[in-house]
Amino acid sequence: MAASGGMADIQRRAAEDPVAGYRAFDSYPWQKDWGFMTQLATALENITPNGSNLSDVALEVRIFWFEQKTKITIDGEQYKQWLGQNSQQPLNIVAEQAIVAEAMAVPPADRKLAHLLVELGNPLGQLALQQNIPNTAASPPSTSPPDPSVPSWQSAAPKSDLYVQKDSTNPSDPGKEPYPKKFEEIIEFLQTGKEIPGIRKIPDTVVEDPSISTQGRLAAPLKPWERRARMGMGMGGGSSVLTAESGSGNA
Repeated sequence: MAASGGMADIQRRAAEDPVAGYRAFDSYPWQKDWGFMTQLATALENITPNGSNLSDVALEVRIFWFEQKTKITIDGEQYKQWLGQNSQQPLNIVAEQAIVAEAMAVPPADRKLAHLLVELGNPLGQLALQQNIPNTAASPPSTSPPDPSVPSWQSAAPKSDLYVQKDSTNPSDPGKEPYPKKFEEIIEFLQTGKEIPGIRKIPDTVVEDPSISTQGRLAAPLKPWERRARMGMGMGGGSSVLTAESGSGNA
């Protein structure tokens, strides 16, 4: 009830003031919504070389997804004007895990998510485009049995080193924002098989509560024919008693 009440309040404020809707639009947890991430990746893959900008397509997908989730309609042109007038910081709508997976799977020219971040002004996109994956097609397949503790998507990732151009950042330029180190840390986790911090592991087994018994403690209810038989026995016993008493009285 509290969640529905909060959404109703956001919808009311967005209807009264479009700026409230824009702020709710930006504060939506885009990076954590993997349904949105899947739809965004599909939309970017279908863009032709001479088609729309990646950022425009991403905005259309965001508007559609946000309306489906919150029933709040965002006007794309007015939203972009609001961003320009308020000098908003570049919004990161792509999960870092998705950027890493893309960098390890496709060449730089086909990394649509990374190119999208570049258009949005996020330095993580340029860093992802600088990752060079050596050709591993000639490497022999591994004959060792898979580790059951390692997820399948992680074991299928390339084991080759990813090289980062260290001169891409200029420490002498204080006005240039350095690239985040978390991107390189995630790559190291994937290569070494370590657990990524913040990822919750849910076991695929059902733990039964010992305090709950599967055996019932109450007696099973009588079947309809059992109730009728018991009622018939009671009525027959009562009539015998009445016959015996009437016979003693006549005597």
